[in-house]
Formats: sequence, structure tokens, C-alpha cells
Amino acid sequence: MPKVKSAKQITFTYFSIVAFAIIATHFSLLRSTLEDLEHLNAQNRLNDTKQAAQELLANSHKNSLDIPPFSSVYVGEEAVPQDITLPENLEFNKALEIRQEKTDSTEYFIMKTRLTIRGQLQTVYIFYLDEIYEFSEEQMFGNQAKQLLISIILLLISFAVVSRISQRLTSPLSALAEMLKKRSPHDLSPIPLPRGVETKELLLLVDSVNQYQARLHDSIERERSFNRYASHELRTPLMVIKGAVSLLGQSNEPLFIEKQRRRLLSASNEMNDFVTTLLSLTRDEDLSNLVLRSLEKDEIENIVSTHSHLIANKPVSCEVTIKEAIQIKVPETTIKILIGNLIKNAFACTEQGLVSIYVSPDAIEVIDTGVGLDAKPRGIEGYGLGLVIANDICRKYGWQLDLANNSKGGCTAAITLQPHGTPSGQRGDN
Repeated sequence: MPKVKSAKQITFTYFSIVAFAIIATHFSLLRSTLEDLEHLNAQNRLNDTKQAAQELLANSHKNSLDIPPFSSVYVGEEAVPQDITLPENLEFNKALEIRQEKTDSTEYFIMKTRLTIRGQLQTVYIFYLDEIYEFSEEQMFGNQAKQLLISIILLLISFAVVSRISQRLTSPLSALAEMLKKRSPHDLSPIPLPRGVETKELLLLVDSVNQYQARLHDSIERERSFNRYASHELRTPLMVIKGAVSLLGQSNEPLFIEKQRRRLLSASNEMNDFVTTLLSLTRDEDLSNLVLRSLEKDEIENIVSTHSHLIANKPVSCEVTIKEAIQIKVPETTIKILIGNLIKNAFACTEQGLVSIYVSPDAIEVIDTGVGLDAKPRGIEGYGLGLVIANDICRKYGWQLDLANNSKGGCTAAITLQPHGTPSGQRGDN
């Protein structure tokens, strides 16, 4: 595995590169500026010397002339001292710096020009060297070296400060990484915020990780719920199917066979509805794709008839009242399981009296005159699990399930609907 640098090391490296680049650029610019100033000064001095030489040599027979304090003028190439080698392709009226071969310092400046001497236009060579300026330039470079030393010292101090700041900023991330490394794969509890500087990015990261773990926890819980629900809800229809298959081998009468066929069909449909609903609870769905439909009285009465065998031998009646037709965005099979569980529990809990199903635009209520919430119905296994399934269905579609004891006995299971039956977060045009 390749070695990866920490955020602190990367920050320190980048800062070092930028800092050294700034110092090097500053030093180079100063040197370039000093050289440009020196060249500009020499050009102006040579131009000034040219004007003075024109006046002094206009009617003179001299071939050379010294113009204090720093310039010398030679008329013609032959007048130039033998120890001086003239550069080739020397341009007219442009100062050219001649450097010493060993020290690379300025030896002198030279300019080639033309002057009118004794009525004739002649080539003149002007030499210029200001030793005081050169000395001043060396002093300026010396001062710059001192400034560079101070800059390096400040840079080292900055390195220490940046290193400290970088450590404070990255230590919470390191602590978070170590925390995640030590956590058990099965530990999906929220991650606490590491100690240290609380930055916006750190808060967002911790919040995102916690949200991801929450979604993962919900997914695992949905799978566990499916196994728990399936083992309970599918047991009854499977027993019915098993019993019907066993009975089919005991008689060849058409009416008996037809009765068992209907039992098999009803049990298989019930299994299919349960599996469809339970699977929908264990996966994420785009609720915006649900179709808006009307909840009719016939649909609720069909659900009642499915569980009517629970009150067949009891003095219990059931009535369905729809105050106003409502529009919902929940599949028919899901409504069948949801309301069916509430009706089944109401029938199981009621020994005599009335079970009323009341539908309004805001709620669906199942009201019974049974034993209430504090007692468990006899002979009905897992009745509480049906309420858990109903509650999970309501939570998925943004509804609210509430249970309350009635003042005169029994209880009321009320499903509070979202406007237009639209699941939470999916309101909009129908």
C-alpha cells in the first residue's frame, strides 16, 4: 500500500512551496529592478555626455576627451585604447553593459553614436562607469540579504504557527478516523462529535455519517421486521392451505371440493397481499409515483368480510360509515393489511357489542366495545404484532396511528391522514 501523507503534512508542504516561491520571486524582482535602474541611469548619463561632447568636440582636433566625473569619449575606433575590445554589432545610441569576466560585475557601459565634428559626421564611442553607484548597488544587495535572512526567520516562525494550526484543524478528523476504526461493524449508534475545533466541514461529515448509519440501521430493522412479520402473518394462511389440501383427499363431492378450492384461493390471495405489503415495508420506494385513488365503502366491507369469521359465533355486529369519500395514495393491498389488522384486533377484543368503522376526510377510525387496551384477547396469538405492522405502514406513508380507550369501554384505533392521502414529503399536484 503506498504511503499517504496526512493533511497536516500536505498543508505544511504546500505552505513551504508557496513561501519559498514568494521569497525567491521577491529577491529576483529586486535584483531585476536594480539592474533596470542601473541601465536606465547609464543610458541617461551617456545621453547627457553625448550632448556635452558635441559642444566640446565641435571644432576640436582631439580624438579623445574625458568628461568628469565618470565619462570618456573617443572619436573613431582607432582612438579607443588597445586594452579595450569593442563588442561586435554595437547598436547606435544604446547603452551596452560590459561585465568583468571573473566577477560578473559591471566593468563599464559603452554607447556608439555619431557627432558632427569639424563639419563632418563621425562615429564616437562613449564610455561610462560610476563606481559610487556600483558601490551603492552592492550595499543595496547587502541590505537585501539582511531582509532575506529576516524573511527566512519569519518563515520558520510561520511554519511553526501553520503546523500548530494544521494540527488543531486536523486532529478532530484524525480522532474521527480512529473512532470509526475501533467501532464494531454492528455498532450503528450515532457518532459523537470529536473534541477540537468544530468546523462546518467536520459537522457536515459527522452528520452525513450518522445519517448513513441511520439509513443502514433502518434497512436492517426492515429486514428483521420482514422476517418477524412473515413468520407470523403467513402462518395462518399456510395452515389453511395445508388443511384444505388434506381435506381434498377425503371427499370427491363437487360442493366439498369447491369449498376447499375457495379456501385455497382465499388463503393464497391473503399470502400474496401480505408478501406484497411486507416487501414494500422493507424497501425504499418513490412515493411520488403512487396513483391517487378513492377509498370506497365496498373496499372496506370486503376487508370486514375477510375477518368476519372472528365474530361469527359472538353477539357482535359491524357497521361501516363513510362520511365523505376520500382520496388516498396507498396501494389497495396495503390498505387491506392496514385496516384489516385493526379490524381483526377489534373483532378479537370484542365479545359483544359493536365494531364501527368510520371514514372521514381526515381520519379512518375503528371503534369497538371490547376489553380495551389493558387486556389481551383470549385465543388470539400475536394480536399486538398486527398493530406493529399497522404502525409501520402508517409511518411509511406519513400517517399517524393512535390508540385510545373509550370512556364507556373498548378502544378506538384512529389513523390520521395527510391532506388528500398524500404521503409525507410527496405533496403536490395530483
